Amino acid sequence: MPASKPNVVLVTVDCLRRDRLSAYGYDRPTTPFLDSLLPMALHASSAHAASSWTCPSVASLLTGLYPSRHGAGWLPGPVNDLERDRLPSALHTDTLAFPQYLPGHANAVFTAVPFATMPVADRFAHVRVRDCSADVLVGEALRWMSEQTPPQPFLTWIHLGDTHDPLDVPADLRDVFGPVKKYREARRWRYTRGEGGSDPSGFASYRADRIRLYDAAVHGVDRAIQTLWEAVQEREEDTILLVSADHGEEMWEHQEEEQRAFLDPRGVSGVGHGHNLFQVHLLVPLLILGPGVPAREVAVNTSLVDVVPTLLELLGEPIPGGLDGRSLLGMDPSIRNGADEGHQRPVRAEAVAYGHEKRTLIVGDEKILVSPGDNYAAATLLGPDRTETATAPPPGTLERLAALLAEDVQAPVRGPSMQANEEVVAHLRHLGYLE
Repeated sequence: MPASKPNVVLVTVDCLRRDRLSAYGYDRPTTPFLDSLLPMALHASSAHAASSWTCPSVASLLTGLYPSRHGAGWLPGPVNDLERDRLPSALHTDTLAFPQYLPGHANAVFTAVPFATMPVADRFAHVRVRDCSADVLVGEALRWMSEQTPPQPFLTWIHLGDTHDPLDVPADLRDVFGPVKKYREARRWRYTRGEGGSDPSGFASYRADRIRLYDAAVHGVDRAIQTLWEAVQEREEDTILLVSADHGEEMWEHQEEEQRAFLDPRGVSGVGHGHNLFQVHLLVPLLILGPGVPAREVAVNTSLVDVVPTLLELLGEPIPGGLDGRSLLGMDPSIRNGADEGHQRPVRAEAVAYGHEKRTLIVGDEKILVSPGDNYAAATLLGPDRTETATAPPPGTLERLAALLAEDVQAPVRGPSMQANEEVVAHLRHLGYLE
């Protein structure tokens, strides 16, 4: 007997850059399985995270709200500095999350990164946090799914951490894109303070290793998602699959500007995430496939806040008023960024983990990034790859976007402070979040 509603499987990959999907033009075949899904999927090719680190971003994905409205991921003090005694806020008690919109679905979450579930753990019936590879975590999720029996459908969220520092790469894939000379060193970030200029040969060698290994981790995740989807399809039940990321990852693209213009209490610049809101931090893949899902590209700017309304519409559930997100199903695929700007609503991001608070607003091909505490405000034009270009925007762009951003800014709602036991603290320290 088939389930009355489709199952839903959400897969988010920590730190997965949109530009690392080979289908979007990357020159290494990192994601052959995800590439094969795109012709059958609804995919947003200019999708943005609502923040540049896990906690506020996944909360936006699960609520359809930006961080200032859902309450999760905000840190105490005038300068953000994620530490053991300065943990972020959880989801506000009055904020509904996706599982609460689907009371008829059994639900569970499996994560390799504690910050994915810490703000929303009380919204799921089954929570599993384990520091492990994608293959292992997918196996655990599949075992749970095998225990669910129709006609009750299930909602499963799997958050993979292989592409998060320290990189986790299957042994058989470590050299898939060329030899990694120093594997142990390449797993962890180095040259995080601009010291590459004094050691150019060492930096060049490390950088090549790091990028090869990151790409190999992406390839490993792609393989694990293939294992997951093939096993789910064997159930012969209607299932909607969504694949995305919580945020991107910087690889020295903006190090000089970050050293010059922004305060980071750790002294870090140019690498990782959580410290800024450039496009390398925000651009993520977003694809959905399953029964009733149209196969097409949505090219206009979208946000992870669009996930909840999209899935609710696909499931035939009412979309509540007051969400920041919009269903992708109603977006005109013929509209491109840079054309017919009047039909494109702004998307934004906020709530950093390190340094002064930053906000960004993107409308079409125009973007503003502001950090009042750093006395920084800049407008840029986005290119075809959706990253910032050196082309100067038209006169008045900064003032016009600043006015739009000011209309959007509100004092953030803050949820209750998070608590972490010793096991979680050790895991967060291993991931580099805590000293």
